Amino acid sequence: MKALEAARAARRELLPAGARAAWVLIRGLGGRTTFLLILAALVGAASGYVAILFRELIHLVNRLAYPGGILSPDLAALPWYALLALPALGGLLVGPLVHLLAREAKGHGVPEVMDAVAHRGGRIRHRVAAVKLVASAISIGVGASVGREGPIVQVGSSLGSSVAQLLHLDTREVKLLVACGAAAGIAATFNAPIAGTIFAIEIILGSATIAGFTPLVVAAVISTAISRFHLGDAPAFSVPRYAVASAADLGLCVGLGLCAAGVAVTYTRGLYWMEDLWDRLPLHPLVRPVVGGLCVGGMALLFPQVMGMGYDSIELALAGDARAGALLLAGLVVAKMLATQVSIASGFSGGIFAPALFIGAMLGGAFGQAVGALAPTPQVAASGAWAVIGMGAVVAATLHAPLSSILIVFEMTGDYRMILPLMLACYIATIAARRLSPHSIYTLKLARRGVELTPGSQGEILRETPVATLMHDRVATAHADTPFAALLQTALAHDGSVIFVTGADGRLRGRVLLEELTGLVRDQDVVGSLVVADDLSHPPRELVHPQESLATCVAHLSLHGREEIPVVDDDGRLVGALERADLVDFYHREVLRRGAASLSFTGG
Repeated sequence: MKALEAARAARRELLPAGARAAWVLIRGLGGRTTFLLILAALVGAASGYVAILFRELIHLVNRLAYPGGILSPDLAALPWYALLALPALGGLLVGPLVHLLAREAKGHGVPEVMDAVAHRGGRIRHRVAAVKLVASAISIGVGASVGREGPIVQVGSSLGSSVAQLLHLDTREVKLLVACGAAAGIAATFNAPIAGTIFAIEIILGSATIAGFTPLVVAAVISTAISRFHLGDAPAFSVPRYAVASAADLGLCVGLGLCAAGVAVTYTRGLYWMEDLWDRLPLHPLVRPVVGGLCVGGMALLFPQVMGMGYDSIELALAGDARAGALLLAGLVVAKMLATQVSIASGFSGGIFAPALFIGAMLGGAFGQAVGALAPTPQVAASGAWAVIGMGAVVAATLHAPLSSILIVFEMTGDYRMILPLMLACYIATIAARRLSPHSIYTLKLARRGVELTPGSQGEILRETPVATLMHDRVATAHADTPFAALLQTALAHDGSVIFVTGADGRLRGRVLLEELTGLVRDQDVVGSLVVADDLSHPPRELVHPQESLATCVAHLSLHGREEIPVVDDDGRLVGALERADLVDFYHREVLRRGAASLSFTGG
């Protein structure tokens, strides 16, 4: 690990003098653990204030677009042309903003963060945060059917990534601060610090050591404290005090969980089917959000509840409002799915979590009313209770993240008495959804690009560790014109199995296998003056750069059966080598060290 410490020291030398002095002070107070906790607190505070800013931007756009109010009755009272024009006008603004400045800001954003953590060392472009914030505020504010959670996860993660890159932290620490930003964003948005922490582990990282768990908690707590100080400590939804009335309700939870799984898979697959459809339309990307806004406005002529996040409609379903019949609630399930799929596919920016909450609440409410009509007995829970359970079940099946979903719904409603049926329905829904589709709404987007994630697997050790950590410079080299006799002397003085051949400029030209030299020893009197190193070398079919991950080395070593792989710089000059034995030893050591205290999830 000396190479790793040397790399960290080199990165610290790149910092400004003030930052280096701060690092010396922090190290004296408690070392790198304290340093990371302070950074996590800073990321949490920044994410908390950004969440508040995001909410205010949405309200500003709401007030400008809909001066008469944004509740469903207010929208229903608008003239038809206003419902069509206002979302289209928002699309006219969002299209250029996303397409020209940061295309990562299109859509729901969480898959981009997951991809950055898994394959780019957690590095996210700095501009993404600002573009995502503004584009999503406009999208939600004008009535596109998207939510706040995806944008705030992407923005918080971008903040964490930017801080880590500015301080030249190593890959593992970059990923940790990215996850801290995600945890803080969810915590501040939903007033749910526990759920924010678990979301970061279950969705973004897939696993975490106990040491890595602490910064996530710090970031989530700080952001929630800031949000509560400025916005209050009330739960996101005001829900009557429900309770499971009988043991029969638990059996009904299984039925609702299965229904939620079917709806969630339809929601997920329909989203990407809709994206493919819009990609085939002969429309420029700048125009698609305008047409998408018109479509959403058209749906709002029949169902104004589908516009925006729809929290007022969720409140009515959770309260068991009798004015919303089972048929209307079922119709809203379908309408909200279509509105969200069109909004995301056409190019609006926003999350899929709030729409999933809406769909789940409507599904649960319809289920509860249907059950109440078929079995009108005091032993059956109220329809509002089923709306709470349906909300969690659809989210769990959509994300393949039951624990995060249970905690978010619990913290958003503040009702502990619903936890048992909520847990049962969420896990049933998740299991059934995984049987129907191996991918969540997040991972399916990446799988369609050919990107497969294995969060929490031990292979993460190799993906997050750069080649520079294990490479060495104890390599046998020879110039291309080295005669056979000198080449043989080099082989005898080296205990490896290969000699790397370089040109006059130091660039790698090939390799000479020592086993091939032995076959020419008997004829060295003949070949000694005729053969040079370049004649015996094989062009290198595999080589790596210091900044690449060890996972790349594994692929090369396994494919070609090598024991040693050359490491070259960006100009192709040989700078060292990496041996299979060192890689295997490092891997086993890290598995034992990390496995001693870790939290791991297999959702996805």
